[in-house]
Amino acid sequence: MDGLDLALLPRLIISGSGLDPEPIARQAGIPVWALGTDHARITGDCYLRAWELVEHGAERRDIALLIADGYVVGALGLYDYLFITAPTLWDGMAATGTYMNTISTNWRFEPAEETEQDISFTVHLNTGAGRGADLAMQFGIAGAFARARTATGRPVNPVRVAFRQPAPRRHDAFHAFFQTDRVDFGAAADTVTMRKSDLQLPLLGADSLLASILRHQAEHLPPLPVRTTWLDEFRRLLRDSLVTGPTIDAVAARLATSPRTLQRRLAAHGTTWRAELDRVRRAEYHRMRPAALNSLARRLGYSDARSLSRANRRWQTG
Repeated sequence: MDGLDLALLPRLIISGSGLDPEPIARQAGIPVWALGTDHARITGDCYLRAWELVEHGAERRDIALLIADGYVVGALGLYDYLFITAPTLWDGMAATGTYMNTISTNWRFEPAEETEQDISFTVHLNTGAGRGADLAMQFGIAGAFARARTATGRPVNPVRVAFRQPAPRRHDAFHAFFQTDRVDFGAAADTVTMRKSDLQLPLLGADSLLASILRHQAEHLPPLPVRTTWLDEFRRLLRDSLVTGPTIDAVAARLATSPRTLQRRLAAHGTTWRAELDRVRRAEYHRMRPAALNSLARRLGYSDARSLSRANRRWQTG
């Protein structure tokens, strides 16, 4: 099975490039609506294709390093917060390695050679090749150091970085970003070597209680290989809108579309707004049934308990 990535990844790189996201998403095979979500999954080849399109559109061979340099920690959601709430840089890296599936099933990091002062890590892209894979690897490694520098408040730099990809014409951008002359290309594996003293640096956002809560959340997430469809995302947004009062205008806006287009897409899936609203309310009613009736009515977006009671009678007879 091809690797899967959260749509957070292409959203981060497209927004970091400053390019118009819609044409890039369409050409990469990514539904435009997915870029507005934190939960949609895409195939790994779509993410790599987005990298190729971003480089072409930006006309910068160093685009992966530029986007990594502007990477705001937190943009990758739970994955980032698992890192920054850990006590040390080593613990943060261990957390993101353990819970890599919160962002992608296509990557893994493994410890490799070790000396008294240094330790090396091998970075694997499980599936994918070509220029998109090269750029994704550049960003994957550079982004890790951008995040480490932000999280520690210190200039964390590698001892050595080695890429399997062919050497670019100029290495200046790599030396400037990584702050080392030891950036090699054409290597046997993608590796990065770090100082053990850097790995012991405390993280500024360390929070043992929050870290424990986030790890629990990561452990109980549904498996990433279950892909999110447009209808799945619509139903999630509809469910989230119940408390504030579900309207087709509001949900359409969250999907970056018009109410009329939303109705057409629902019809193409063999359903309607009214049927979906009823389905979601019914499912939530049974899930939250122990709650008091008035409270339950409000949480399901009904005006009062009588409206909920009428709906419940209809569900039971329907």
